[in-house]
Amino acid sequence: MLLDGVRITASNRSSFMGDNGTTSLLILQDREMNLERIERSLESLPRERESIQKKIAAFESEIEAGKQRIKEMEVRGKAIETEMGEVENQALKYKSQQLEVKKNEEYTALTHEIELAEAKVSSLEETELELLYKLDDARETQAEDEAEIKEKIEMESRALKRLDEKEINLKSEIDAACEAVGEAESQVEKLPLSIYRRVARGLKYPIIVPLRDAKCQGCHMRVSATVEVEARKAKEITTCDNCGRIVYWDA
Repeated sequence: MLLDGVRITASNRSSFMGDNGTTSLLILQDREMNLERIERSLESLPRERESIQKKIAAFESEIEAGKQRIKEMEVRGKAIETEMGEVENQALKYKSQQLEVKKNEEYTALTHEIELAEAKVSSLEETELELLYKLDDARETQAEDEAEIKEKIEMESRALKRLDEKEINLKSEIDAACEAVGEAESQVEKLPLSIYRRVARGLKYPIIVPLRDAKCQGCHMRVSATVEVEARKAKEITTCDNCGRIVYWDA
């Protein structure tokens, strides 16, 4: 049979049924480990939530960065249109001035300026057309990327909701776990409990471990012959002479 995760067999039944308090301490340890698990899970939730929120923020930044690139291209397009309009107006002024000049040199000079302006307009038109193609591609790419990123955001948002649900469940569990620890502790005699609390200081769970093949299953080191004999007798609390954990004989 199993007692809180520890198998009781015919060979080790005596060590569990002895009067050294190991059985009740094992139950207490199981309850405390469960409480610690719940507390650790609750403590980790803020970090998990923050990690997910950072992912969502990064995804949202990607979307905004894409929109900003498109906006910059649109601004550049408007600037080209404005510049092109200014050059065209300047060319019209040159043409108007040609109607008023008397000298061939002035007329020729204005013709040169008009040609330069028209060449500039032609260059700007090519630049604008190229930009429009790029802008169309960018908008298409942005739409695809945004749809994909929004799916990722939705997935992370669902993960946040699961964390909220997990927090509610854990908070509902912790009261019952605390009560279970108190109940288990009340079943332990004063001396075994005192030893257990003393041994537990500075150690991580498990505090009580089986002794198999003369090795402590906490530190996995071989114990002395004296410790092995005392653990077999199961008359009083026995501790590992390496790590200090409480050990019980498990054939």
